[in-house]
Amino acid sequence: MKIFHLQFIFLSALVFSFVLTPLFRHLALRLRIVDRPGHRKTHKAPVSYLGGPALLLSFLLAFGLTLWVSNGLGDTLTFRGYTKALFILGPTLGVALVGLLDDVRNLSARYKFMGQAVFALAFTFFGFQFQVLHLPGLPPVSLGLLSVPVTAFWILSVVNGFNMIDGVDGLAAAAGAGSLVLLAVASTYTENSLELLLALGALGALLGFLPFNWKPASIYLGDAGSGAMGMFLACSLVALGQGYGRPLPDGAPNWGQPFLYQILTVTLLVAYPAAEILLSVTRRLLRGRPVWRADKGHIHHRLLNLGWQPQGICLAALGFTLLPGLAALTTLAKYHGWAAFILVLMGLILGFGLSALGFLDFLKPNLIDRLRPHYQIAHHFISMQKIKLTLAGSREDVLALVDQACQELGVKSYRLIVMADEKLQGGVDYTHNFDPTRLSELEPSQRGPVDRVQLSGGLGGAEWMFEPQSAEGELDVEYRVLLSEFMREALEKTAQLGRHQATLELPSVVAFPQRHVSGHHLRKRNHNEKSS
Repeated sequence: MKIFHLQFIFLSALVFSFVLTPLFRHLALRLRIVDRPGHRKTHKAPVSYLGGPALLLSFLLAFGLTLWVSNGLGDTLTFRGYTKALFILGPTLGVALVGLLDDVRNLSARYKFMGQAVFALAFTFFGFQFQVLHLPGLPPVSLGLLSVPVTAFWILSVVNGFNMIDGVDGLAAAAGAGSLVLLAVASTYTENSLELLLALGALGALLGFLPFNWKPASIYLGDAGSGAMGMFLACSLVALGQGYGRPLPDGAPNWGQPFLYQILTVTLLVAYPAAEILLSVTRRLLRGRPVWRADKGHIHHRLLNLGWQPQGICLAALGFTLLPGLAALTTLAKYHGWAAFILVLMGLILGFGLSALGFLDFLKPNLIDRLRPHYQIAHHFISMQKIKLTLAGSREDVLALVDQACQELGVKSYRLIVMADEKLQGGVDYTHNFDPTRLSELEPSQRGPVDRVQLSGGLGGAEWMFEPQSAEGELDVEYRVLLSEFMREALEKTAQLGRHQATLELPSVVAFPQRHVSGHHLRKRNHNEKSS
């Protein structure tokens, strides 16, 4: 492949992305496809989504234009090469579509994962898979029938790892750019011209998008962008070198493995999202909570709590991506001594970083035993409230359940609004202060965190303030996540009931039925344990 082709796709993708991203930003604002502020968000105003579609369109236009200018790249790419491109780009577009539906319609985690799994399994079953597990110092072992599930699991881990790190302006884009650079170099080592071309095109599109995604971001990747980037990298890495494989040393069987330690090597090329999802799943399992439940325990959240700025977090993530990737590249180049040295250095940095960020605290048996019941109680309580919510027959019932949930989880005041329109017979504007005297005496800087959710289409919203705290603990974060999910469902139920019920007029403070969950509410029990 000529150098001109590589330069052309990179520069054209860069230009397309730089031009199209602002257009998609304005389109997202016009269609109200935005990411609104929330308890896990770092922005204070709504920010456009649709960064993912802008990125993908820029890449596809650059790829198509490169093929047209070069007359299909002549004899450089064979039919087999174009087939590989189809296997990589097809699942990428599919996962982007699933992510776009989530950005627009807020899909449940279950349906989003099922959509991702369909495309991961299709790529694995009909395309490429890890066929051998080879660990340093051990002979290679054929995966056999496990090839498809193991590969699909690895792909889904990378996809959701990129989704998890997309929590700070520019973070996922910076880590993705680092991995794309590594993919381009690895494609050169494995003599894979097609993947080199695709990697440079994706890198150009991402670099054209990054200025708009840098702090302060005016557009986000969204699930469409982070999912597509994760799927593109995962599929490209699984297929890396396939069809160009070299025999293993000493005449050992190849089983289609393109290079030594394939699974470990390609994982190092996406080390940051891989580390994030491994830490997140481990943390949630040890705490007895669902692994798909969002929280504020990610690496970037902990760095923010230490006072890091988003730009510094992005640069650190880029370094954490490139250092392990360098170990993978030296392995491909057969400089195993250098690879071992870099891995040892990375291990030392990782161990120190995990300890400094508090990731090793949840490995303490006493802490796990103390916190696990409280997570389970909180999840059980909110689950019961959600069930009652589905049975609510009036808006008064909904507000009673909201009051119970807020009081149990430590909310001091909340406001719930549902606008009246041609479909709703009446609106709601309801405020409840649990301790108005104490609340009025507090300075704004002394008040607790405020969270909010909004209905789609600007038809309503809710915001609530937690009790003042000097420091937010892990359980407090969990309560905020659970309550945010419940309040969104309560808003939707209130709007639904409004189509069958007249305007609701309530006083600003009302008496609600006695609670039926426990004698001591969850937040009080939590703080009593902390003081003891």
